[in-house]
Amino acid sequence: MKIIQEDKQFFPRILLSVTDVKDGKKLEKIFDEMHLPIFYQCRGKGTAPSELMDIFGLGGSTRLLTLAILPKCKVQELFSEMSRRLSYRHKGGGIAISLPVTGLQNLVARMIGEESGAPEVSMEDKIKERVRKDMSEVRKKSKYTVIWVSVASGYSDDVVDVAREAGARGGTVMKGRRRSSERAGQHLGIAMQDEQEFVMIVTPTEKKSEVMAAIGKSCGLCTPAHGVMVALAVDEAIGLDEQ
Repeated sequence: MKIIQEDKQFFPRILLSVTDVKDGKKLEKIFDEMHLPIFYQCRGKGTAPSELMDIFGLGGSTRLLTLAILPKCKVQELFSEMSRRLSYRHKGGGIAISLPVTGLQNLVARMIGEESGAPEVSMEDKIKERVRKDMSEVRKKSKYTVIWVSVASGYSDDVVDVAREAGARGGTVMKGRRRSSERAGQHLGIAMQDEQEFVMIVTPTEKKSEVMAAIGKSCGLCTPAHGVMVALAVDEAIGLDEQ
């Protein structure tokens, strides 16, 4: 029983933070102090009309998206530090959410555990037995869902507009490229390589189906936007109730 409880505490999470770019160095310092060895940062922009505040309360400003891998037992401590030293609890201060991880390389898992002081576990042996129960627990208690939408370049504003009409409060967009196999391209009628815009929308879980249905109808695969969506349950969050 002790091993399972320790494994549950270690179970990995992805932290996703959306803040103003000026907060980047502060986040790096917090992560360093908490011995989080791996994180990634990139920039994105809001897609809501400039006269409207989007879900992050940051208007049309450039945003810093930070992703880090950490044990579940470190999430609350990290959120506490981020809330104390940054502005997540204030309107316009950004958001941070944690998402369950269902697979992780053993080397990465060991490094995270060693750096953070979490109990050593064999992720390869333990992760499968924990995934089903862990995800069930997350889905039951999750107040929010993150919806990731990939659409053809130029359609991200449409995604945010229909999401807002369905009850969401906006989103964040990043630019990239989609690569598809020749068969998939022929079957779906999409280009093998295509400029894409990726929209992240965090919405209350009870509004997820309505928001996804609205996006699918307006910007789904059978539309010129060729949109593809996935939804993930949010484990923990700060900065959302204050928006």
